[in-house]
Amino acid sequence: MDEVSPSNESKDLGGGSGGADDLSAAAMAAAAGLSWRPRQLAFSPYGTVNKVQALRVVVRRPLVARLTKDIVETYQLCNPQLVARLTKDIVETYQLCNPQVKYSEELNLKRYLTSPSIGVLNDGYNNLNSDLILTANYVLINSEQRRYIVKDVLGHGTFGQVAKCWFAEANSFVAVKIIKNQPASYQQAWVELTILTMLNKYDPEDKHHIVHIYDYFVYQRHLCICFELLDTNLYELIKINHFRGLSLSIVQMYSKQILRGLALLKDAVIIHCDLKRENILLCTSVKPAEIKNIDFGSACMEDRTVYSYIQSRYYRSPEVLLGYQ
Repeated sequence: MDEVSPSNESKDLGGGSGGADDLSAAAMAAAAGLSWRPRQLAFSPYGTVNKVQALRVVVRRPLVARLTKDIVETYQLCNPQLVARLTKDIVETYQLCNPQVKYSEELNLKRYLTSPSIGVLNDGYNNLNSDLILTANYVLINSEQRRYIVKDVLGHGTFGQVAKCWFAEANSFVAVKIIKNQPASYQQAWVELTILTMLNKYDPEDKHHIVHIYDYFVYQRHLCICFELLDTNLYELIKINHFRGLSLSIVQMYSKQILRGLALLKDAVIIHCDLKRENILLCTSVKPAEIKNIDFGSACMEDRTVYSYIQSRYYRSPEVLLGYQ
């Protein structure tokens, strides 16, 4: 049997230098006649530490409760506009922790819908093309204080731009045609407004597939005409169908509706002057889907023709090409 050296014996008893200290402390206590107790860490009962940790209870509070009340103030120290850019739902969540948190849409970063978006005309309201500079949630107000909130731009052209707006009073979306701030554009749009108003009176029950006007007003020197909101045009419909055309039954249905509209124009002694697939829109709010004739910006009375050069090149009629009436 191997002999155990004194150094090894001390290490085995105390686990190193700490064991030697314990032996010396025990010898001193014996000399003084005191009872010696071992260190708790060195001689703790087996498994005691693990049992203490196992008995610890962790209570997790809900997420909202764990958010600190001062988190919004902390963000404001970094960026005062950060709170304004938070969504309403997040702000309402913060308000559960701190009722003093408020949301203001006025501080939101602007999302421009008009290009170019630099104001150079009409006291900064118009760009260099004389278009009204629109942003998301821009508010158009008529003379009766009705509010049309701009949500998107549906299209634009030489006349101006068409915006998709939310009309809270009717709880529905509408299309607002915003004419350029130019005398010629204003005058032609007024002719369109007059013609459509007359056609709507001819067709009070909306059976002749002519787009209806809901309202019109002047805002920041721009004539604004409010229409019913329609869907895609016939050209886009054929494009979606990979230019394969439509079935014969659909062609017959849409052709009858277009002819009903032209019959009303004849009774009113009006020429559309720009009838084409892009100006025939689907009305999907009714079933089956119907079409509406739109864009009377080039229209005129039969005895008061305005232009000799009319109609898009690909849709120009023979009498226009030949210079006839």
